[in-house]
Amino acid sequence: MREKIQNKCLTSTLFGLAVLLLAVSPARALTPVTACGQTLDVPGGAYILTVDLDCSGTFANGINIAASGVFFHLAGHTISSTDCDASKSIGGIVAPGGISGVRIDGGTVKGFNDGIVLYSASSRMSGMTVTNACIFGIAVSGQNNRVDTSVVTLSGLDGIGIGAASGIYIVSNDISGNARVGVDISNFSNNNFVMNNIINRNGILDGEQGGVAIFNGTNNLVANNALNNNFNGIEIESPGNLVRGNTVSGSSNTGIFITPVGSPSTVKYNTVLGSGITDMSDDTCGVNTWRNNTFQTDLVAGVSDGGPGTGCIR
Repeated sequence: MREKIQNKCLTSTLFGLAVLLLAVSPARALTPVTACGQTLDVPGGAYILTVDLDCSGTFANGINIAASGVFFHLAGHTISSTDCDASKSIGGIVAPGGISGVRIDGGTVKGFNDGIVLYSASSRMSGMTVTNACIFGIAVSGQNNRVDTSVVTLSGLDGIGIGAASGIYIVSNDISGNARVGVDISNFSNNNFVMNNIINRNGILDGEQGGVAIFNGTNNLVANNALNNNFNGIEIESPGNLVRGNTVSGSSNTGIFITPVGSPSTVKYNTVLGSGITDMSDDTCGVNTWRNNTFQTDLVAGVSDGGPGTGCIR
């Protein structure tokens, strides 16, 4: 009986080991990435960063992705550069337009003009730390790209810049301490989603903009984010956008506001408190929809709208 039990245990152990080996064995071989300027150009190829890379002094991209379906795992390593020159295109990781299905994850990009340039389509960046970019932490264009579960901080301009883009998802990130805007939507960017992010202390250094700014684009959704201690919380400067279910606190200037060129837009179910100037502001009252918001102070065309329960901001 004892022998049977031992044999059974051995069989179970071997079976379990086989399952484990199958689980951890990569579906495709991982090609090492070991040098600045390396180009990842095998369609569907899987690449892994095996060392930290300091690309300072090259005034060039750190890593170039040049094929669809590339998977680039940084394996906890860092790609960095102190180079900052607005006359050049200098990105830490660059996935250009014309390719699709790129995946980037698992490490840190520090410095460069732009930390990560994600212009490919149907691509995803996750689990990254992007810090100290000279201009944009992450520049996103194209269609149906996703940035999630990442930290974007200390950018010289904006944390995440969305431009000429649609179907972009910015979800579950920490976007904090960037000089101008945490998330900037501009350059005819429509049907994008900024949701469930922590967006803190943006715009303080420059004394303008702040958490999320929609400069140009329609049908964008800003929802369920926590925005704390930004210069402004959320600003809408383009019509046809929806701001819903956000918590905005401690803005140095204004919590949520709509400019005349941002009308008509809709702001509802937000909690906005503790703003330095006013919690909510609208320059064209009656054109926009304000509904079911929690706040204390408001302005319409620079004059008090009477607070909660009165006026057009509600």
